[in-house]
Amino acid sequence: MVNSIIEQRNLLDERSVGGKFSRQARMVEQGFSVPKFFCISPDVHRRLLDTIRPDVEKILEQLDPTSPEQLSTAAEELRRLVHEAPVPPGVTESLYAAFDKHFPGGGLVSVRSCIVRRDGLPGEDSEQDAFAGVSDSFLYVDRARLLDRVRDCWSSGLGTQALLYILNRGMSPDEFAVSVGVQRMVPGTRSFVLFTCDPRTGARDRVLAAGLGIGEGVVQEKVPVDHYFVDRAGGRISARVVRKDSAVRNDPGRPESGLDILPVPADQQLPPALTDEQVRHIVGLGDRIERLFGSPQDIEGTVTDDGTVHILQSRPVVLERESQRLWSNANITESFPGVTTALTYSFAQRFYRADFRDFYRRLGVPAKVLDRHEADLNGMIGLLNGRVYYAIDSWYRLHRMSRLFPVWRGSWERMMGLSPSIADSRPDRLPRRAVSVADVTAFAARIAGQRVSHDRAARRFLRWWNTTIEEHRAAADDADALRLARLVPSLWREVGDHWGVTLVNDFFLQTTADIITALFERWLPDADPGLRAGLLCGGHENRSVTIMMSVVGLAEETRTRPDLMAALESKPADEVWQGIVRGDHGPEIARRFQDHLRHHGDRGLQELKLEVPGPRQDPAQLLRAVADYARATLTRAELRAREITARRDAERELGRLLVAHPARRRVLRTLLDQQRRYTAFREDSRYCRSELFGFAKDVFRRLGEDLASRGVIDRAQDVVHLTHDEVLGYFDGTAVTDDLRSLVRLREAEFDARPSELPMDFATMGPVRDALPDTGQVHLDDEVLTGLGSSGGIVQGTARIVLDPHEPLERSDDMILVARETDPGWMFLMLAARGIVVERGTMLSHTAITGRKFGIPTVVSVPHATKRITDGARIELDGAKGTVRLLDGPE
Repeated sequence: MVNSIIEQRNLLDERSVGGKFSRQARMVEQGFSVPKFFCISPDVHRRLLDTIRPDVEKILEQLDPTSPEQLSTAAEELRRLVHEAPVPPGVTESLYAAFDKHFPGGGLVSVRSCIVRRDGLPGEDSEQDAFAGVSDSFLYVDRARLLDRVRDCWSSGLGTQALLYILNRGMSPDEFAVSVGVQRMVPGTRSFVLFTCDPRTGARDRVLAAGLGIGEGVVQEKVPVDHYFVDRAGGRISARVVRKDSAVRNDPGRPESGLDILPVPADQQLPPALTDEQVRHIVGLGDRIERLFGSPQDIEGTVTDDGTVHILQSRPVVLERESQRLWSNANITESFPGVTTALTYSFAQRFYRADFRDFYRRLGVPAKVLDRHEADLNGMIGLLNGRVYYAIDSWYRLHRMSRLFPVWRGSWERMMGLSPSIADSRPDRLPRRAVSVADVTAFAARIAGQRVSHDRAARRFLRWWNTTIEEHRAAADDADALRLARLVPSLWREVGDHWGVTLVNDFFLQTTADIITALFERWLPDADPGLRAGLLCGGHENRSVTIMMSVVGLAEETRTRPDLMAALESKPADEVWQGIVRGDHGPEIARRFQDHLRHHGDRGLQELKLEVPGPRQDPAQLLRAVADYARATLTRAELRAREITARRDAERELGRLLVAHPARRRVLRTLLDQQRRYTAFREDSRYCRSELFGFAKDVFRRLGEDLASRGVIDRAQDVVHLTHDEVLGYFDGTAVTDDLRSLVRLREAEFDARPSELPMDFATMGPVRDALPDTGQVHLDDEVLTGLGSSGGIVQGTARIVLDPHEPLERSDDMILVARETDPGWMFLMLAARGIVVERGTMLSHTAITGRKFGIPTVVSVPHATKRITDGARIELDGAKGTVRLLDGPE
């Protein structure tokens, strides 16, 4: 019969053969080792059903699909009807002719089913309809039993599982047909199932199950299997190897007897089913297949005695996308390290919402679209085990409001420091429809215009902020509690109209950095990895550097005053500060300290955490930092000389490498100058953010004092255990409870409990609290740790693990600072170090920028560095390659 057999390129048509077989055909076309096969068209199945349709309809009309007994009885009768129905004319002859053509000399085949929808919509093995396990497959089939097994496949379309699946979806069996594939049987000695994402959570790490024998035993869990977990970030393999005492095999002496579970010789039971090399090869094949189909895949395969990996099937991993959450604190922990209070978290939530809503508005996203994403704007960060995390899935949904997100997605993921393990697996592509193309063009024109005017916009932002924060500080000076509470939403309104320009700047910064990286790889492939860091030194001084120079200047002045130095060595910092205020050490030094606090008093340790006082609230912090620098004999001239020398040497090297290409040199210098300007504004605006949070510290401290005086809470500092809305709502009448003391006690207990720290990146599926991961295993035996090299240079020294910068630290001239994360307030420790290693952060984190600015070799994003490196150990740091080598144990 014409078209009853489908083969060769016609197998690519999913509507003709179904998703299972069209995918196999696509893999064959791409060079994967897929056993040879042909298909019997689903039209044959439809014609066969037409001959028995009245009987089928009668059975289905009388069927109660909620009754298991009726369903089983009906399925048995329907399958009998299919087996007894006449095969359409010519199909049997065509089937055997195709078998002899493709498998000359006979041999054994597998006969598999695939359910196909009549309306052309995706059927079995699609993301919409998995139909998992509802259609039958048969292995080790010889020519004599071929037609019987084809009939079995046809009848499985009306089997119990298929009926249950179809009827529960409110559909009719008439809407489906069965395509049958006949494929050469591959006698694998070990088989596997590979998920290119974790099927439990959707995380992008690979999960591989492998056992001995053919795949039936692994897929249906009939035999013990080994599990391999392969992370995307570094390719590390974690194996769980079991005793494999049985395998599903076909007895070579009786191939017609079918499959059986056979014992495995004792010497083959304990070794892993796959070697690490085989695991990496299979995972590599899986990555290629995932790219081919554009989504995470569930892949079945087998390995023959000669070591060849044969792919038998690939289907999409069916994920409940609406239930998936992606979490990361790789970048945000720099701002909110450790356990965080309710007040800080709720204030930060407001900040992200206001900041990003203005950003998307500047990208041209309509207000009505933003309104539909209000839940995502409010949920950009989460608080898990007391620590702040980015809710990355919300960020993806928000960014996809931008028509050009496919263009800048990679830049954003790199800027965020996202692990490949939790990147969204769905591809983003530019739209092709004419209307959408016009939208993209308009968006691109908007961005281009903003890029041209960005320097002016940045200057306007800084002028606006300086005016706004001073006005609010002045208004707060003599405000009563209600007016003080109303100043906070007043400031939010201002922030919501202006702060998006800082995110536009980050966008330009990262895209420019990516362009420079690409040009370096193309034009300067053999250049020293530290060249670019040197070229980024100098130029536009940012607020962070200005503040640091002010502190070092105070240290230089203090060093010239023996009386002040003596006081710092013999008295507590609080007492010395009172002496400075009284004028004990002269009016000039008092004025300089006061000026610093007035202009820079919000720069300190953990400056965005409202529970941590900054220098503006606790000036003794500034004095302690000045004392440290005074003892270290650090000078402003020395710091400037470091930067000037690094820049001069790098410019000289760039000129040498591109001496024959002056145009390329000009292009790179222009782009590098842009990146320096964007970096300077980023640091300037980050301090503006610190001032915003510093203003909140003052306001909520005063509101806490008011609440304590009323007896609503026990102590003023307890206010940090209340949320932003709970505190303000008490004063403006919008609170839902007046019993703030009970809330404080509950949250204070949770805060003090300090639950175990979760991994840096992970995914959850379903209710988040039910799906939080274990803290994970830390590998302590590696001699070389790897991260992101962010400031070039090779240095050896003594590791000093710093978990709390407030604790006393035994310093040395060769100290290498090792921390979980840092924030701008750590700068005094950074400058005293020969090198910096942190567990978190990205190439554009504050740690990385500081390292480059002052020529300190720096490696960020080194997993578990504070656990894998022992305090006092000798280590070697390569800031260009991003490696940390353990030389020996503690001195």
